[in-house]
Amino acid sequence: MQSPERITPYDTECPKNEQVEAMFNHIAGHYDRLNHLFSWGMDRVWRQKAIRMIEPFAPHTVLDVATGTGDLAIEICRHIPSVKQVTGVDLSLEMMRIGEQKVRSENLDNRITFMQKDCLDLPFADHSFDAVTVAFGVRNFQNIELGLEEMYRVLNEGAPLMILELSRPVSFPWKQGYNFYASHVIPVVGRFLSQDAEAYTYLPESIAVMPQREELTDLMLSVGFREAYYRTLSLEAATVYMGLK
Repeated sequence: MQSPERITPYDTECPKNEQVEAMFNHIAGHYDRLNHLFSWGMDRVWRQKAIRMIEPFAPHTVLDVATGTGDLAIEICRHIPSVKQVTGVDLSLEMMRIGEQKVRSENLDNRITFMQKDCLDLPFADHSFDAVTVAFGVRNFQNIELGLEEMYRVLNEGAPLMILELSRPVSFPWKQGYNFYASHVIPVVGRFLSQDAEAYTYLPESIAVMPQREELTDLMLSVGFREAYYRTLSLEAATVYMGLK
């Protein structure tokens, strides 16, 4: 199996983070619709389930990494009353521009801010946030281990990291159904609707090489988290990971 860092959206010599930025800038206008389409609308349900796992920690300040168009940041503000401020960081300005429009329409611009930053070099001091979240973003990191280390660094002691990611089912018949869907449906439909042939070929390829389940929780423990565990969702199509500092 190839390492996640070697799976990139485009066949160029540019670093993965630059390719990911270019890809999301290109598909930003189609991203939300295709995200809902390919997950059969379950991405909303998955976010809500993931948010419930950090709500008991009653965070005041949250860092949302790979925030994209801000869906998770908005849901956090809607459903966790303790949250005063969410800072969303992402590589893609075009994705965040859409996010800013959504935030204004929800009258949340006093609680959610966006910054163009790389998760491998976060501009925050140690112990800055009560929670860190990532939805559908870890597989796009230039280096997953370094990304985990940075998120660990900016967390307060005892605070949670929550990762929501797409995953590969391992049980029959969900595994076989997923393999067909990922190999034949997502690339064809994604190419047609987004006008980006590579982006929706990259999606299933990046899921295929993403550390899954115990592999990712072991990596979380290795960078310092004192506890790490996961919960699978929707017939193993998605997984929520939790790490406690």
